[in-house]
Amino acid sequence: MSFYSKRSILFGLLITSSAFSQNETVTLTFDELIEFATRHSPSVQIIERTYSLTNTDQKIDLQWANPNISYSQEFVAELEHYITLDKQIEVPWVYSERRRGWDAQLESAGYEKEAQIRRFISDLKSGYIELKLLGKQLKHLNHLKEAIVDISDVAQDQFKEGSLSGIEQHLVQMTLINLNARLQDTERMTQSVKSRWKATLGINTLADLRLVTDIRFQSVTLDTIDQYLSLIPNTPGYKQLAKMKMAIRSRIQMEQKRVIPHFSLFGGSKRVEGDQGYVAGISIPLPVLNRNKAVIQQQKIQLEIAESEFALYRHNLHGKIETLVMNIKSLNTWLENIEVHFDENQDITIGLITAYQEGWMSLMEILNAVQIHADGDQQYYNQLIVYYHDIFQLEAIIGQTMVTFSTHEGDKQ
Repeated sequence: MSFYSKRSILFGLLITSSAFSQNETVTLTFDELIEFATRHSPSVQIIERTYSLTNTDQKIDLQWANPNISYSQEFVAELEHYITLDKQIEVPWVYSERRRGWDAQLESAGYEKEAQIRRFISDLKSGYIELKLLGKQLKHLNHLKEAIVDISDVAQDQFKEGSLSGIEQHLVQMTLINLNARLQDTERMTQSVKSRWKATLGINTLADLRLVTDIRFQSVTLDTIDQYLSLIPNTPGYKQLAKMKMAIRSRIQMEQKRVIPHFSLFGGSKRVEGDQGYVAGISIPLPVLNRNKAVIQQQKIQLEIAESEFALYRHNLHGKIETLVMNIKSLNTWLENIEVHFDENQDITIGLITAYQEGWMSLMEILNAVQIHADGDQQYYNQLIVYYHDIFQLEAIIGQTMVTFSTHEGDKQ
């Protein structure tokens, strides 16, 4: 499936907010994220309605002005009555240029909307990954904690028997304290990520959440950096800034033509002592005191700013693509080499307990092994989170899906 093949849902569906009760369980697979966010996320609503505002602003600015109806009486020697209708009319070349500018601005807003949707989906996917991997890390830490608790019980008996020193007993307790601190830090981070992610999706923060897609390391095959750089002109951010420059140029041309921006026509009935006649005329502003130079200069400065923003965007995106590709390649190699050492089973903890109980490893060797294992776990999951975060950012830039995940029942998050 191409990246954002579901994107049409985001642009075509009527978005309605839906609240979830705190007792409700929300079950989500990785593939359901986009559709679910379309129906519930306030962030998507904001993006859609911001675009709608631009569309409405265009209609407001381009709508025809209403005519005015006037009635007046005049008496000098005779009583005169006037009923007139007047209408201000924008000169056609000014109106045409104004419409052209709005069309370019609306296209720019459409590309901005697409860029925002892509970034939102990238963040959404990253949040799912982070929650699942933090959950795995918590499970592993709890396994290690259980091992230390069992070892602590054995060490306590040995201490009472005099075969274990007070210092060694102290080190066991400090190791347990360290693991508890790691657990608390990871739990706090998990809760923080979960709360933000639920709010982003429009889920009550107290509702139960189950993420059922298993997340594991997947190796990706990358194109060359030059191939990715060649896609920059196709990115919505690039197109958005290009269209904005076009819109400003149209406004400059419009303002240059607005030396005489409009004229007014009026006409109506005139009645003098029973005699019926008519009155008609035209009103044209004279560009004597104001030739619109200040507004033209203002728009030229806006164009200079837009040109600079466009150049800055290209440079920044160029650097971002290079950084993402290098990071993904580096992490892919690192994770591929060590992934085999990380599994969800409890073999390592069971092995440590058995080794200590049967005297194959000393207490210090066991404590060092637990510390090394906890450090390795943390590094592995942190780097795996960064790895997928960078992949999803690259996906948002190039508009293609790079990884998919199989779905089956996982642990409650």
